[in-house]
Amino acid sequence: MPHALGNPHNIITGKNFRITVIAERFIRFEWNPTDFFEDRQTLAVINRDLGEVDFEVSRDGSQVKIDTGKLNIAVTEDGEIFSAANLAVSFDLNGKTVSWHPGDLDTGNLKGTCRTLDNCEADINLKTGKITIDNGFISRDGWSVIDDSTGVVLDENSVYGEWAAARPEGEKQDFYLLAYGHDYLAALAEAAEVFGRQPLIPRYALGYWFSRYWAYSDTEIARLIDDFDAAKIPVDVMIMDMDWHLPGWTGNSWDKRYFPEPEVFLQELHRRGLHTALNLHPADGVNSREEQFPAMARAMGVDPEKCDKIHFDVSDPEYMKNYFQLLHHPHEDIGVDFWWMDYQQNEETAVAGLVVTPWINHLHWTDMAVRTPEKRPLIFSRFGGVGAGRYAVGFSGDTVSTFASLKYQIGFTARSANILYGYWSHDLGGHMLGNLTPELYLRWLQFGMLSPVMRTHGSKYSPDRAFFAQQHPFPRLLGDVVRRRYEFVPYIYTACRKCFDKAFSLCRPLYYHYPEIEEAYTFDDEYFFGDDFIAAPVVCPLDGEQSPRTFFLPPGQWYDTAAGQMLTTGVYTRNYLLEEVPLFVRAGAVIPGQKNVSRLNGRSIENLLLTVYPGSAGTGELYDDDGISENYRTSPGIRLDFTNHRESDCRVINICRRANSGLFAEDKELFLRFPGVVPPEKITVNGRDIKWNYCGEKMEIEASAGKVDLNEPLEIRVFYREDNEFSPVDGCRGSLARLRIIAGYHNYLGGNYHENIDTRLGQELGHTGRRITLHPDKWRDELANLRRKLPLLKEEMIKTANFLYWEGESAEERMNYIQPALKLLDDIAANFS
Repeated sequence: MPHALGNPHNIITGKNFRITVIAERFIRFEWNPTDFFEDRQTLAVINRDLGEVDFEVSRDGSQVKIDTGKLNIAVTEDGEIFSAANLAVSFDLNGKTVSWHPGDLDTGNLKGTCRTLDNCEADINLKTGKITIDNGFISRDGWSVIDDSTGVVLDENSVYGEWAAARPEGEKQDFYLLAYGHDYLAALAEAAEVFGRQPLIPRYALGYWFSRYWAYSDTEIARLIDDFDAAKIPVDVMIMDMDWHLPGWTGNSWDKRYFPEPEVFLQELHRRGLHTALNLHPADGVNSREEQFPAMARAMGVDPEKCDKIHFDVSDPEYMKNYFQLLHHPHEDIGVDFWWMDYQQNEETAVAGLVVTPWINHLHWTDMAVRTPEKRPLIFSRFGGVGAGRYAVGFSGDTVSTFASLKYQIGFTARSANILYGYWSHDLGGHMLGNLTPELYLRWLQFGMLSPVMRTHGSKYSPDRAFFAQQHPFPRLLGDVVRRRYEFVPYIYTACRKCFDKAFSLCRPLYYHYPEIEEAYTFDDEYFFGDDFIAAPVVCPLDGEQSPRTFFLPPGQWYDTAAGQMLTTGVYTRNYLLEEVPLFVRAGAVIPGQKNVSRLNGRSIENLLLTVYPGSAGTGELYDDDGISENYRTSPGIRLDFTNHRESDCRVINICRRANSGLFAEDKELFLRFPGVVPPEKITVNGRDIKWNYCGEKMEIEASAGKVDLNEPLEIRVFYREDNEFSPVDGCRGSLARLRIIAGYHNYLGGNYHENIDTRLGQELGHTGRRITLHPDKWRDELANLRRKLPLLKEEMIKTANFLYWEGESAEERMNYIQPALKLLDDIAANFS
């Protein structure tokens, strides 16, 4: 339970100042010449009591010294405003003493985020120039300061209960020093206790959101859902942009030309397992054409016959009470699940220090929490400053459709974790301008697959975001990305629970875990995706059949899931096919997933899929709950732990329900996947043989254990002839994918027969994986044949190009044609032994 008042044991007072030792490395400093100090919550700060802290205080005349065990604080009690003349804090950073004083520049701050990326290409706003990113809670200098001196407080209000109020007038200071050195994880964990934890969002919000600024009708939305379902593309949220309401920037009434029966429409969405949000631009208030206008006018004490507009005033508790009761609750009662606050007008209000975005976010979140306490609140709005992470999800605004914007959003998303804002939702594909090619759209969606919220969106004058509107082969590729996202959801949901518990956002910078490695800072367009993956989405166009990507891997072994290859620490530049995503998993990790899910209304444990990645040993975990209620705040949920290790002749995976965890109500389907390994001899679950299949194209095992009781321990054993089941097929997955493409090039060239040219060699080698799938016991022979003939393929392709061409073609033209294939062969040679 948050306590706005600091723990009395931790408070030191002096002439015109109060110091609160919130934690050993977290200090609140207040100065006020009237000796008035603030004990109410603010929009930024909700809790100042993390428990008693052991520290020592000594006084010598006007000198006050505080030793927390981590920080040494020296104050000169002169009654003056805190400055370098009367306040100093020192601490150890990697064996060196760092001194901080008020007014010092935090040049090493690792930054947080900003309110919006509207009109931006990368970090350049096309209207105003380079954007400014606010400071975060952590810094390479070892300290950061959060100044709440002008932050509005939350006070009692007779109309609304709790309301924003300006601080008393006059000069004052109220700031927080976080001096954690490079212990970034500890800094964020304790910051979350003070500024507020990031909530666990409803599970359905981790699914795919479809959105487009387009005047859809109810029947067109129904057809879109039909198309998604027919293509077996999962979708969970349908966003209605501003054309749901009457024409105009602001609207509160359904446009009955397109939605003649809104309640029937929303009920049908729910029947089909979908959720929806409506777009809001409330700045223009309520005008006389709105259905709710007469009631709103009377509620505000105005004769509806004598005015034509009720002006928006977010600082007026009476207006906002009626705003919710008359304008929004009726829509929620017929099925609207949450609201998209697309507010971007004047931020000033009648209350000094109060700006619209953080306050309207707070009000919408609180209204949902109070009105439907059995459900988790959810809003969709722009960033509202320190403490905004308590109100998920973030809308980053209208960006330009270019690779530069995509690249910037990657670092922007991960860096936002530094201010505990871990649930950004971007317009995947950008919103406007630029040139959204199908390739760029796919690459953006691949990033979306590995981001907090996966939502496509675009303006009316940009290409349609519906996958079915794209040219071949992009409908399939885009659909595959969404299906893979849904497979990841149990892993993502577990990471989001950990974010609530420990303040580690799903997407976070590498330097959280490797603060003393320089590359963890310089490679800011890659990030941890949960605990076990590092993601480096492709951010440039194809060069032939592949796009290059340069990335850094920290110490340890990392498995390239696209190439099927084990890598160690270092900087790499590798090439990736259109359908490949540079995603690197910790060696040996056991990743929970799910199969064959089109909606996320059920528990993530349904159709549980465990993927056990190559490596000598590893672990994994799964968190599960009902996906929608607030019970997670007080309940540990259901938790499974996974371990993976090698014994003499087999790989052993153990599944165990964690102590004090909840119970599963029934047996569950369990599926298993083992990428990057040779075919096994057999697989057992608690000693029982189970069936398995082998996919030679991917070099992975797939198996089903049937229904199992996950409340009891399970032991899975995979038996092999080989001492190391990984190394014989290391790099095969990526090489075989490239050979399938090369086969198409060679097949095209080989239009005529020639007794001295093997025009089918590309086809033969390109189908190696398929033959292994059909005959797994032949994998050694097939790979031996591949290694023997692969060096001949380049020569045969060049001969085919030079000697077998049709009238009107030239050898030069054909050689140019096969250059992408020859580059693929070079990559295979470099990565496949």
